[in-house]
Amino acid sequence: MVSKVSTEKIYQSVPLKFHILLDRSNETKISASFLELPNCQVEASTQEEAIEKLNEILQIRLEKLEIIPVEIEWQPAKQLENPWVKFAGVFQDDPDFAEIAESLRKERLAKDDEIAEV
Repeated sequence: MVSKVSTEKIYQSVPLKFHILLDRSNETKISASFLELPNCQVEASTQEEAIEKLNEILQIRLEKLEIIPVEIEWQPAKQLENPWVKFAGVFQDDPDFAEIAESLRKERLAKDDEIAEV
C-alpha cells in the first residue's frame, strides 16, 4: 500500500456534514454533541440553546483544523491458487478411474434411496 500525502493546503470551501446527538435523559438539561466529534459536547436548558452553543464550539474548533488530502493506492491481496487445481483432470482418460467413479456414484445413489425410504 502506497500513500501520498499532499503538501497543498485546501483553501476552498469544503461542505462538511455533521450529525447532532441530543440527549434528553436529564430532566433539566439537554446534552448535545456531534457524532463525528464526540469531544465537542455542551449542555443547555433548551434544544435551540444547545445547538447554538454547539455551533460556536464547532466554529472555534474548525478555525484550528486543517484539511490535508491523502491519496492511498490500494491493491487487493492476490488470491492464492487452490492447491488442488493442479490435480484437476489427472484421471480424465483413465478407464480404471472412470469405473471406480461410476461404482461410487451407484453406491451413493443406493444409499440415498435407502435414506429416502426410512
